[in-house]
Amino acid sequence: MFIDVKRSIAAPVCVATALFAATLSAATASGPITIAAILTTSGPAAPLGESEQNALTMLEHDVNAHGGIGGQPIHFTFQDDENKPDIAAQLATAAVAGGAVAIVCGTRTATAIAVARATAASSTPIVYMTPTAAVWQTRNGVAANVFQANPRDELEASKIVTAARTMLHAHSIGVLHDENEYGTNGARILADEAKRQGVQIVDDESYAGDATDFTPQVEHLKAAKPDVIVIWGATQTPALATRAVRQLGLTVPLIGSSGILSEGYLRVAGSSADGVYSVTSLAFTNPDPAQKRFLKSYRDTFHTRPNAFAAFGWDAGNLIVAGLRASKSPGGLAAAMQAMAPVGGVDGTYHFSATDHNGLTAGTLHVAYARNGVWFTQ
Repeated sequence: MFIDVKRSIAAPVCVATALFAATLSAATASGPITIAAILTTSGPAAPLGESEQNALTMLEHDVNAHGGIGGQPIHFTFQDDENKPDIAAQLATAAVAGGAVAIVCGTRTATAIAVARATAASSTPIVYMTPTAAVWQTRNGVAANVFQANPRDELEASKIVTAARTMLHAHSIGVLHDENEYGTNGARILADEAKRQGVQIVDDESYAGDATDFTPQVEHLKAAKPDVIVIWGATQTPALATRAVRQLGLTVPLIGSSGILSEGYLRVAGSSADGVYSVTSLAFTNPDPAQKRFLKSYRDTFHTRPNAFAAFGWDAGNLIVAGLRASKSPGGLAAAMQAMAPVGGVDGTYHFSATDHNGLTAGTLHVAYARNGVWFTQ
C-alpha cells in the first residue's frame, strides 16, 4: 500500500527526510539497508531527477510495508549532483565510504559516467538510468559493478528507424541532437541503424544544451529535405527546438528519443508538440499489468501522471532490491545481480548476464505520440 505524498519541488531532500521518518524509527538495531540515490534534482534536468526520486520514495515505502529485506527496512538517501560530473563522483565516493550497499544514479549520461568511474575500484553496484550502454559496456569489457535500468540507445534507434520507415514511409532522416554525450552518442548509433535498414541520413545538426535559437540548424534541415526529423535530447531544449522547427515552416513528422517523453516537454513545446512521436517503454494507453499498477500507484501517491524517468527510477530501485534478496551478503551484491533470475519491471524484463548488464530487448519499446498536451501510445 502506498502513502499519499505531497512533496515540494523546491525542497526534495527535506521532504524526503520527513517522509522517511516513520521508516527510520522502525529500523532494526543495525539500522536500515542504505542505498544512495545520486540524482539531478536542480537546474533544467530537475523534472527528470524529481520523477526518479518520487518513484524511489514510493518504492521504499512499498518494500518496507511488505517486510523490507528479510525483515530489515531499506532507505534511499537522496543527494543532488546538480548535473555536474565532478559533484556526482564526489557523492559516489562518499556513499561507498559511508557504507551504502548500492547506488542509483545517472539522471544524465555525464553523471552516470562519473559515478561509474568513481566506483570502478569498488564492488558496490551502481544502477544508472540513461540509455548509453557504454557506461557498462566499456572498451575493457563489461564493468562488473555497473548495471543499466532502461532501454539502451541501440534499442531506441532501432525502434525509431523502423517507425520512420514503416509507419511514416520515410526514405530519409534529418537529425537534430544535443551536443552532449547523450545526444552525440545517440546520433551516431541512429546513423548506424539507419544504414542497416537502408534509410539515408541527409543532415545531422547539433545544438548546445542551453540553446534558445535553432535557426541555423533548422534552415540546414529544410535545405536537406528529409522525410522525417529525429530529435535526440532531453529536458526542455528539445521542446524549444520543436517549436523552432514548426515556426520556421518545417512540417515533416518529428520523432524523439525517450528523453523528450515528459510533461515538461509538452508544456514548453505547446501546440508544436501535436503529432510528435517518441519511443517509450511505458505504454500509457494499453499498459501491461505491471505498468498499470505502477501508473495507478504513482497517480494515487503524487496526484500526477508519471513520465518515463519515473519508470526508470522504479526499475533501478527494484533491481537492487531483487539483488539484495538474491544475495548472501551485501559484499556479493553485484555478483548476485548479474546471476539473479530475470526481473520483471515496468520497462520490461531484465535478463542480466556476464555479458549483458542491461538485458532488455527491442520488444519492450512502443511508439508514443502527443495530442492536445497528452502522450498516448499505440
